[in-house]
Amino acid sequence: MKRKALIIAGLVLLLVSPSLFGKSSILVFVIDMYDQRSIKPQEPGSMLKFPINSVSTDGRVYEPVSMQTSPNWFAKEMNAATATKNPHPSTPESLANGKLKFDTYCAVCHGDGKTMNDMGMAKTKVNDKGMIAPAILFMTPAFTDGYLFNKIKYASGAVMPPLGYATTAKERWDIVNYIRTLEKQ
Repeated sequence: MKRKALIIAGLVLLLVSPSLFGKSSILVFVIDMYDQRSIKPQEPGSMLKFPINSVSTDGRVYEPVSMQTSPNWFAKEMNAATATKNPHPSTPESLANGKLKFDTYCAVCHGDGKTMNDMGMAKTKVNDKGMIAPAILFMTPAFTDGYLFNKIKYASGAVMPPLGYATTAKERWDIVNYIRTLEKQ
């Protein structure tokens, strides 16, 4: 009888101890958040882009980037009469935010926008490795603000990624404002 009581007490202690100490080499009742049911970044089916209309931790609502609409904007935005006008004035705050976003998303491939390498592309380390990103300040004066805004959003190029998922509309207009100030320098 005493032996059965010791065995039962030992089993109870074995089952209760993980919850008391939080660790056990035999039974684990504490479930780590990493091991819960979820999609990990490195697993197939993980999210490469944020879900449409999801809200990030900084309060940003991500807009849809649809390839169905990308061919439609090109003809409209190339015409100055029908192009979208920039609704955000070029304020010091807008230019500071535009510089930050330009340096984050654009400068890696396009550099400062005006320095070119021997091939006529932007002089950057990325282009030295074989990328084909132009020095954009030689091209942007011919484009409307709406074209630049949508080019940032949809990209529609072979190499440039669409940034509609990573930037808000205001941030894209700030980048356009910053590019326009770079053109004047």
